[in-house]
Amino acid sequence: MKQKKEIPQIILTKPTLEYPKQSSSNIQPTRTISSEKQSIHTIDEEEKQPQQIENAKENEPEPTIDTTLIDIENLNISNPNITVDSSAAENWQPEKHHLVRTDTRVDLRRKFHAVENSVYPLPADAQEQDRLSLQHLLYRLAFNELFHMPIHVQMITDGLRILDVGCGPGDWTRDVARSYPLAEVWGLDMAQSLFEGVEVLPNMKFFTGNVLGELPFPDNTFDGVYQRLLIGGIPKDKWDQVIQELMRLLKPGGYLELCEPDLAYFRTGPNYQKLMNGLNESLAQRGLDPLIARDLPKKMSEAGLKIISQHSCSFPVGWGGKHGDLHLINAHQGVTALKPFLLKSFGVSEQEYDQLVVDAIAECPQNKTYYNAYSIVGQKI
Repeated sequence: MKQKKEIPQIILTKPTLEYPKQSSSNIQPTRTISSEKQSIHTIDEEEKQPQQIENAKENEPEPTIDTTLIDIENLNISNPNITVDSSAAENWQPEKHHLVRTDTRVDLRRKFHAVENSVYPLPADAQEQDRLSLQHLLYRLAFNELFHMPIHVQMITDGLRILDVGCGPGDWTRDVARSYPLAEVWGLDMAQSLFEGVEVLPNMKFFTGNVLGELPFPDNTFDGVYQRLLIGGIPKDKWDQVIQELMRLLKPGGYLELCEPDLAYFRTGPNYQKLMNGLNESLAQRGLDPLIARDLPKKMSEAGLKIISQHSCSFPVGWGGKHGDLHLINAHQGVTALKPFLLKSFGVSEQEYDQLVVDAIAECPQNKTYYNAYSIVGQKI
């Protein structure tokens, strides 16, 4: 009888602000910053189609974690040569009922949002809250900062107004609000259920809204806009529109930071590759681009933003210490949460899908599977 593979058991608790130091491993830090250049691509452009994403070659270089720090002394939050009437934005206050109830539906015992025209495939329930909190921790550890926008000094001394787009349960929103008590930090998500019951600090606000439409803020409202992990929520042909909408919200001289993973996994076993191929093909059928991160610097530049910096890092899945162990848990929780979405694509039973997930996850530590993520900062000029 074939022995059943088991997923490593790691007990998770909700992440707190006491972030553990990166454990020693064979993952070495590197500096990969570039300015006004598109230099973050790690995979040949001809591999763009999801069905053509393949395992890395044997000589693929070891992944590295980016620990780049922005040179904040040489970058300014505002452009003194630009004037704008921002009185409407400065005096604007959110309406009393700025949280709009969004409908939900249940599929395979998981609760999903039911927002019209949305293509987002992940749930909006308590389990997803916990996974998103873990994911926030992993991105903060990997990039070694909450954000790369060069506004740290102004956040401390002056206080700025920052928007977190697609905030989920608000972990990034809350960490920034706590770290910079003079700042106003607002979180926006289309699924109100994700931030129900979470801690709200005095300098925080939550709003409901869909980034695919017009957002409920006046022009020139924010000094910085941060958006992360909406690769599954923004169709390929909507990214230009979304970037323009986020630019509308920025004050002249303000910054937009987009942070997205690239869903081409390297050193995968056959089961994990099968799972990722199915995921990427399913995303593509919804009009989503699993490799959109590679195009974001160009799209931001074409929209009129000045590219200030680009950052990249690799995420080990199931190896390289505690960081990799937690990524393995995140990967398992993610593909489990996607089950209602992927079952139709794979055409298998729940039990068959669950076994595929177990087999796929078990391959990652021995193959040293990893994937890349990118963060790009542009300035409105």
